[in-house]
Amino acid sequence: MTEWISREKKGDETDIKIRGKTIPGVIVRVLKNRGYDTTTKIEKFFAPSLSDLYDPFLISDMEKAVDRIILARHNKEKILVHGDYDTDGITGTALIVRNLRNLGCDVEYYIPHRLVEGYGFSIGAIDYAMQKGCSLIITVDCGIRATKEVHHAYKKNIDIIISDHHKPEGILPKAFALLNPKIAGDLYPFKELAGVGVAYKMLQALRAKLGLPKEEIYEDLDLVALGSVVDVVPLIDENRILIKYGLKKIAKTKKIGFQVLLESTNLKSGLTAYHLGFIIGPRINACGRLHEAKEALELFLVDNKSYAVQLVRKLSDDNRKRQEIEDGINREALALVEEYGDDEDRVIIIGKEQWHEGVIGIVASKISEFYYKPTVLLSLKERIAKGSARSIPGFDITEALSFCGDLLVKYGGHSQAAGLEIESDKIPQLRRRINEYAQKFDDTLFKKKSLYDIELSLDAITDEVIHFLKYFEPTGIGNPQPVFAGQSFEVVGVPRVVGSNHLKFSLRHEGKVFQAIAYGKAQNILNIEVGKTRIDCLYSVAEDSFFGKKKVILKVKEIRVFEN
Repeated sequence: MTEWISREKKGDETDIKIRGKTIPGVIVRVLKNRGYDTTTKIEKFFAPSLSDLYDPFLISDMEKAVDRIILARHNKEKILVHGDYDTDGITGTALIVRNLRNLGCDVEYYIPHRLVEGYGFSIGAIDYAMQKGCSLIITVDCGIRATKEVHHAYKKNIDIIISDHHKPEGILPKAFALLNPKIAGDLYPFKELAGVGVAYKMLQALRAKLGLPKEEIYEDLDLVALGSVVDVVPLIDENRILIKYGLKKIAKTKKIGFQVLLESTNLKSGLTAYHLGFIIGPRINACGRLHEAKEALELFLVDNKSYAVQLVRKLSDDNRKRQEIEDGINREALALVEEYGDDEDRVIIIGKEQWHEGVIGIVASKISEFYYKPTVLLSLKERIAKGSARSIPGFDITEALSFCGDLLVKYGGHSQAAGLEIESDKIPQLRRRINEYAQKFDDTLFKKKSLYDIELSLDAITDEVIHFLKYFEPTGIGNPQPVFAGQSFEVVGVPRVVGSNHLKFSLRHEGKVFQAIAYGKAQNILNIEVGKTRIDCLYSVAEDSFFGKKKVILKVKEIRVFEN
C-alpha cells in the first residue's frame, strides 16, 4: 500500500495581506510548509518579476564568452551552434541561432543524429564546422564532458564555448569558455537551470555588453519555458520566473511555427506547464527519438506558414509512430520484469535487441513509476548496448552509474534521468554492481509514497482559496500542484465509470458537496455503496470549464474506502 506522507511542519492558518489582497490561511499554511515562510517570500512566489532574474555575469567565464561572440561578430566569423536532439537542446539552439542572426552574425547549426552519433558534442559537428568555415562553436545543453572532442576542435583552430547544465564529471574540457552553474566553485546562485536557461543567460549577458534593450529578448521566453518544462527541471526560483512569463509569451507568440503548433493541438488559451510537458513536448521530441531532430528545430526558425504546417504534420505523424513503438516496448518490458521477478533487485535492468533506443527512456520512466524502482532499459546490439535510465526521488541515477563507471563506455545525465552505453557482455556485472550500490540506502526509499500538503475539509474550500490555488502555476517538479488529505468524506450521487478507466462521483462532508473524478481508479466502484461508503482520499482542487461555465471539481489521486 502506498504510504501517505504530509509535508506539514507548521499549522498556522492566519490570513496575511499582500499588496492589498488577503491571502487565505489555508494557502499561507501550504506555502510555509514548502519553505515560503516570510511575507516577502510569499509575495515573490505569487508575483515573480523579471527584475528578480540573477546577473548572468555571475556565471563563470560569461565575460570571456560574450567577448568572444562580439569579436566573431565584428570580424564576420562564421559561428556554429551545436545543440542536443531533445526539446531542451532544440529550443536552446533555436534561441541562440535566432538571436545571433538578428545581431548580424553568420550562424550555422548542427544537431547530432541520435541513432548514428548518440548524445553529446559530436566530432561530426567539428568536421561540419570546418567544412562551413566556422571558427567558433557554441554548444547548447551538451559538452561539459567532451574533453576529447574539445581537444580535437582546438587542434583544428576552432574555439569552443560550452553552454551546458549537466553535472560535470572528472576533468573539465579545455574550452575557450565554460558556462555551467554546476561547475564546482561557480558563483551563480541558482544551479538548476535547463540547457535553454543557460543559453538565455548567455544572450542576456551579450545584449547587456552590447548596450541593447533587455526587453527584446523577453519575446523568446516562449522557447525558454518549453525547453525548461520538458526537461523536467525544478519549477522554483529563477526557473519559475522564466516559465511563468514564458507561458504568457507562448499565448501571444510571434513565431509562425509556434502558432501553427498551438493551432494543431487546440491550445490557443489556458496554457499550463502540463500542456507543455505532455502535449507539445512529446511532438518536439518525437522526430529526434525516431530519426533526426532537424525538422523540430526548423519549426522554431521558419517564417513561412505553409512550411510550418508541413513540419507540424510531420512532427505529429512521428509522435503517433513513437506512441505505437512505446506501447509495444512497454508491454514487453513489463513481461520481462514479471518473468525474472522484481523482488530482489532494487534497480531494474532489462533489455532486448529489437527495442528502439530513441524510445526506451519513456518506457523506463513508466516502469520506474510502476514498480517504484530505478530502472535501466537497454537496446541490445551485438557488441554495444545503448540504454536509458530513470529513477525515483532520493536516488541519484547518475551517481549510481558513476559508481559503475569502469564498466561503461560512456554515460551522463541528471539525478533522475541518464543515458549510457555499455559492452553487452558487461551487463550482468552492471546489474550486480548497481544493486550493490543501491543496498546502502534505507529500505523506505524504495517504498512508494504519496505526499500531500495539509488536511483540508470540504467546507474550507472557499472561493478565495480556489482563486489563489491558480497562482501556484506553473506546477511540476519542485512546485507540485497542492494536494490535500480528506478524511471520512461521504460518497453521494451515482458513481459511474467514464473514459477508459476513470471514476466520476460526488463527495460530501459537513454539508458541502463537490463533484470529483479519480483518474485510473474505476475499479473502486465495486467497493462503493452510495449513502453508506465513506472514504479517505488525497485530492487536488481544479476549476474546469463546461459549456462556458466554470465548475470546481476535486481530482482524487488516492482512495481508501471503508464502511461507516
